Amino acid sequence: MSKTIASESAHTAHRTDAVSSDTSRAESGLPNRLLTAFEVAEFVGCHEETVRRAYLRGLLTSQRFGVRGRRFHPGDVLNWIARGAPTRVS
Repeated sequence: MSKTIASESAHTAHRTDAVSSDTSRAESGLPNRLLTAFEVAEFVGCHEETVRRAYLRGLLTSQRFGVRGRRFHPGDVLNWIARGAPTRVS
């Protein structure tokens, strides 16, 4: 059998880019996992019902989690904030 040794490839370079994007997400204050509506509301600074209305209106992408639950990707939450989520001014 012959062994193939791969040198620095585009796949390896892509992994370093993914790591840098994960660190930028960590710097934003959001964990790198799916978030509940309560966690999103706490981060954004709005009421939990506002988050629910946002995904019902199609402004925030959600993922089904069980029968009645919804979870949100951190990237989608940051995108919603960038597009004008109703945040509380501190």
